Amino acid sequence: MTRKDPQFPRGFGELDDLKNNNMPRPKLKEEKEITAIEAFNNKLGSIFKINDNISDEKKRKIGMIITTLVVLTLIVSAYYFLIYEPAQEELNTAKTAKLNELHSLYKGPLSSDGRVFSLEDEINNANSAYEVESINIMMYATKDWKNFHLKSIRSNTDQFNRTMAVYSNESRNIIMSAEDAINIVNGNDAEKLCEITFQKPNTVSVPILVSRLQAGAGLISVGSIVDIYKNNNDTFEENVTNSTEAAVSGCTVLSIMRYEDNGEIESEYSKANTIVEGNMTNPSENTQAFNSNVLEMLKGAIIRGYDEEATIDMLRDYGIKLSNYERQINLGDLDAEYMLLVEAPQDKVNFILDNMDSIVLTIPTSKAPSWMAGEINATYSPQ
Repeated sequence: MTRKDPQFPRGFGELDDLKNNNMPRPKLKEEKEITAIEAFNNKLGSIFKINDNISDEKKRKIGMIITTLVVLTLIVSAYYFLIYEPAQEELNTAKTAKLNELHSLYKGPLSSDGRVFSLEDEINNANSAYEVESINIMMYATKDWKNFHLKSIRSNTDQFNRTMAVYSNESRNIIMSAEDAINIVNGNDAEKLCEITFQKPNTVSVPILVSRLQAGAGLISVGSIVDIYKNNNDTFEENVTNSTEAAVSGCTVLSIMRYEDNGEIESEYSKANTIVEGNMTNPSENTQAFNSNVLEMLKGAIIRGYDEEATIDMLRDYGIKLSNYERQINLGDLDAEYMLLVEAPQDKVNFILDNMDSIVLTIPTSKAPSWMAGEINATYSPQ
């Protein structure tokens, strides 16, 4: 009976076939390489104890969500600390600086001006440092100060069309014409204008006794505009600083008096000549003498002893003429002293009287007398 015979039992010879044939064995499952994200997800799963029963697909989705959240957190944190926070700090610094500039220019009478509040809102509402810097405080302040000062000058002039500039940061006053005050206002910006206020001059005449050195070398005259400085060279106080600004400016000299001794005149001019001829000597001498007292001459003219009009005309400006001639011949009475009557602001009177021994009266070249202007022109004019 063969295997092909239908009567042959099925499966009877298959055992021998199995023994004689090599059966293919199942291949071992290769371990798949784990990616960084999967390793990170597995780590998160161990940390957060994700249930092992959850399918791998769900684990992957949860891991991706957590990874995305972590990455977003890192991005937001980096943006905040590297970009947003420095930008906000720069913005706050710019706002603080701009507000300080605003209040440094809008002070005193303009500190409560409506423009201040509108500019404050504009600064505080700015969204970037560039937007803050673009707010031109100086332009607005200059315009507002000019309008304020021009109105103030018009309402603070005296009967002589003068006003007084008061400098808050230098503690000095300057009496000037209204025209000069307007020129100062138009020629400066808010940085200077915010330090000035204009007031109506409140002046008094102050008598002072000074030496020739202190009295502008004796060359000031009635009507001269002088500035008063304080000379600190003779002081022993520590930490004394010499200011480059006058203590009082724009003072008017109302009168000048020398000592009576300066009016005593004893003048004699002699010219001698001797001719010798043999044993003969013929001396000759031509002498001219003049003795007078200026003050006594005036007294005589007053009581009609002399022609009063002619005498006054002859002696008019005697003191300043004498000083001018002394200047021209480079020879003069350096010990002369002067009694001056000077118009000065009332609040500076105590300063002038307390420092009478150390004050110096100077003549600004902008208001130079004719002789000074002539000397300056002669020096600098082309030959």
